[in-house]
Amino acid sequence: MKYDLNHLSLAVRLALSAGIFSVAGMAQAQVSTPDNPQSTDQSAPADQAPPSKKNAKTLQSVVVTGSLIKRVDIETASPVVTLDRATITNSGKPVLGDVLQQMPSISGNATNPQNNSNGGGVASPLLEAGDGASRVSLRGLGISRTLVLVDGQRMSNPDINLIPPDMIERVDVLAEGASTVYGSDAIGGVVNFILRKNYKGAQFSLNDGISSHGDAKRHGFNLTAGTTGENYSIAGGIDYNKYDETLAARRRFSRQQLYLSSGAVVAAGSSSIPTGRIQLPASIASQYGCTINSSGTANVTLAQGDGSSQADYRCRLASDTYNYAALNYIQTAQKRTNGFVLGTLNLTDNLTAFVDAFYNHTVSSGQDAPSPVGTGDGLIIHSSNPINPFGITFSQNPVPGDPNSGYNFQTRLTGAGTRVHSYTTNTGQINAGLRGQFGQTSSWIWDASVNYSHTKRDQRDTNEVDIPSLQAAVDGGANIFNQASVGDQLKNGVKTPIYVFTQSTKQAQVDASGELWDLPAGAVQLSVGALYRKQFMNYTVSDFAVLNPVTTTCQILQEACGSPGRGSFNVKEVFAETLIPLLSDLPWVRSLNVDLGVRSSNYSTTGTTTNGKLAIEWRPTDDLLVRGTVSQVFRAPNLNELYDGRTLVQPNLNDPCVGLTAAELAAHPVACQYVPVNWAGNSPAQVNTFYSGAATVGASLKPEKGKSIDLGLVYDPDWLPGVSTSLDFWHIYLSDTLTAIQADTVVSSCFNNSASPYCSFIHREDTTSRQPGQVFLINTPVVNLGNLSTTGIDYTLRYKVPHFNVGSMDPGNFRAGLSTSYTSTYNVNATPGEPGAKTINYAGTFTPQFGNISRWRGTVTLNWDKGNWNAQWQSRYINKLTALNADAAITGVNIPVASVIYHSIQLGYAVPSIHTRFDVGVDNIMDKRPPLLYQNGSNYNVDTATYDVLGRYYWARATVKF
Repeated sequence: MKYDLNHLSLAVRLALSAGIFSVAGMAQAQVSTPDNPQSTDQSAPADQAPPSKKNAKTLQSVVVTGSLIKRVDIETASPVVTLDRATITNSGKPVLGDVLQQMPSISGNATNPQNNSNGGGVASPLLEAGDGASRVSLRGLGISRTLVLVDGQRMSNPDINLIPPDMIERVDVLAEGASTVYGSDAIGGVVNFILRKNYKGAQFSLNDGISSHGDAKRHGFNLTAGTTGENYSIAGGIDYNKYDETLAARRRFSRQQLYLSSGAVVAAGSSSIPTGRIQLPASIASQYGCTINSSGTANVTLAQGDGSSQADYRCRLASDTYNYAALNYIQTAQKRTNGFVLGTLNLTDNLTAFVDAFYNHTVSSGQDAPSPVGTGDGLIIHSSNPINPFGITFSQNPVPGDPNSGYNFQTRLTGAGTRVHSYTTNTGQINAGLRGQFGQTSSWIWDASVNYSHTKRDQRDTNEVDIPSLQAAVDGGANIFNQASVGDQLKNGVKTPIYVFTQSTKQAQVDASGELWDLPAGAVQLSVGALYRKQFMNYTVSDFAVLNPVTTTCQILQEACGSPGRGSFNVKEVFAETLIPLLSDLPWVRSLNVDLGVRSSNYSTTGTTTNGKLAIEWRPTDDLLVRGTVSQVFRAPNLNELYDGRTLVQPNLNDPCVGLTAAELAAHPVACQYVPVNWAGNSPAQVNTFYSGAATVGASLKPEKGKSIDLGLVYDPDWLPGVSTSLDFWHIYLSDTLTAIQADTVVSSCFNNSASPYCSFIHREDTTSRQPGQVFLINTPVVNLGNLSTTGIDYTLRYKVPHFNVGSMDPGNFRAGLSTSYTSTYNVNATPGEPGAKTINYAGTFTPQFGNISRWRGTVTLNWDKGNWNAQWQSRYINKLTALNADAAITGVNIPVASVIYHSIQLGYAVPSIHTRFDVGVDNIMDKRPPLLYQNGSNYNVDTATYDVLGRYYWARATVKF
């Protein structure tokens, strides 16, 4: 509690300090003239001031991200942070995901190419690991609650690495709910990629990079050209970049899977080992001196010889594990080829045709260790098989007529080679239409467009074990107890399943905006529009890889089993927004505007929802803007949440039925059905769960709904030229959240309430099994469950230092920028209304479910330029936090995670005589390692969504302009 209060007090002090600074500025600002230029907190850097009110009417109005109204003002009620071309270029990053994921407002779990997720071989349309994608999770609310746009049009595949950087003029990031402006998904906010306009000339660029470890190489090029005429403009380009794969064994922190267990760090791994994990009854296992568990069995493993004699075995120890981590990638292999074209044509003085299109081809891959395989995959080793020295049958379930059957056997087929999961993804999007004006003198303009996008991802998993072929080899005498000696025989039984995910979006939209009438404070403006959108998805799986929901297996390795999915929906929307100027040019009221918006959305799957917003903009003085927005937000269930087929996921389960007495078990007869007294727990601890869309299990979903509140100020003091600062308080609340229910939530809910509807999701092995009480399967479909709310403060400060000389020397020009985000609360109630339900504040913590919700994140940037030279220094800060439930053996153990600061530098020099510019840079200058999270880190012991895993990285670029 003290930890939370200390950080909250820091935020309050920051807010008060900024407020005092602003009030002092207001007092001084009264003596300034109203025509002095103001700097903007949305899109202009500190050295590029927007126009003063005197000449504002001579400028063209534009649509500002977060509003439908076309305006001259860049500073509005919406707290937009902008990354301009210079910021993107100075980063040296060939893909946009590497730039955006470092912003302070982005946190939680978000995929990027560092995320291998054990190779990414799980068969699911939601798969992202290994496919080279980068997503955005604003406010830590998850990638499905951040809407990604290209010039205001949504992307059907929101992988921001697909977008060619050279087609982008800037990136607007709106970190507040915007459902009334953009519809579903804009809960955490919006990322809007603004396209370049009227580009003239051509440029060619080469880039290269390598880590200080001599690996993780990248290289690429891009070519962009454009021209503009009297009534047209056209620009296009191609971009190519390639990233080499990097093995986890190349870094000390990732070369071995680490477990924190009973307070000690253990270098461990998978219990599926090449020498086997073999379950035996007590009558056989007792000869080895093994500890017999509550099921009357024990596990042994091969110790010597070829396994043909019982004397070749010993008791399996907890230290008998396989280091699968060393064969994973900490940077997945990637090759991207992009192309784009942007064009406009003025057909008449009042009519313009436009088209924006891009295409991306990505080839990528992840890697897994050799296949773990056993009876859980459907393999049977009969007692009569000559290779079996134990005289019992190893099988997933008891075999009818064989009383000595149903014992488990698990091994790892190292001879079959590593499993490589390759992806080929093709994405195209085109937006075309007409825009015009209603007459020469009218303020009303209109826009009509059609948008089409299509993505196809082809996933191929090599070296997946074919169970029927393996079964035939074992039945034919291949000694799987000593699998290393018969690797060639077993390797012949591998297949390459193919999983194809296709999604498309078709949309037609019309809108119009203009002035209605004049009020004393200015003209009332209105924007209205309507759209129709249809979205479609299809997921196909090779026949031999289709999951059998009864046995939880297919013809290949269990983890590679998948299910087809297919579905579509359409949505019809009407929307409107009006800007009403209430007061202007009064003492302490330079302007006071009210912005009202409403949007009604009719989904074919969930019906109609209507949402509104109220925003206020108050300028007490020319250099101070006080703003506030309250809006309703919603997110309709997407196609995956509705129609995904069953996918096998194997999480670690904190089973509350472990070690209970007979009386305690009797008090929980449903959750702990078939569990024996003093049960030792699930073995292995990773249990089978079925993720699926709601429709797959016959359920229905409704939209999640809530509110977004933002209150803030923007201050550009005339008395301190070059300074611009902003402070925003934000709060987002959601109910009926759409989520794939967690296995822990299912079991604990049933444990606390035997009448819980989730009790039917639990299936345990019965008393006929060799492992009664072992979880056989838990259904974890997408449901409407839980409440989520988060609160915090954002603060930015930019300063263009007035030019000065040091004696007679000109030191150049300097700029500085600070951007920070503080998360005060991240409250989650997973099962509201259920017995035992409670709200947990995850702010300042790490969990596998929500990821890294550190309280403080920030960046400091220093820029310098003089003549043909320029340089940038940037520092990125991630505050310390607490990793919850970090001990694998002891529930409730939390560990501290240290704060991290990354530094990067860039230096550029232009050679005008050859029209060429050279840039070099170093990222992670201090070679900082990511903090260890052990088994809770989804990838090689660390959080790849937040921290850098490659270490110090050198890059260089040469750009020629024609």
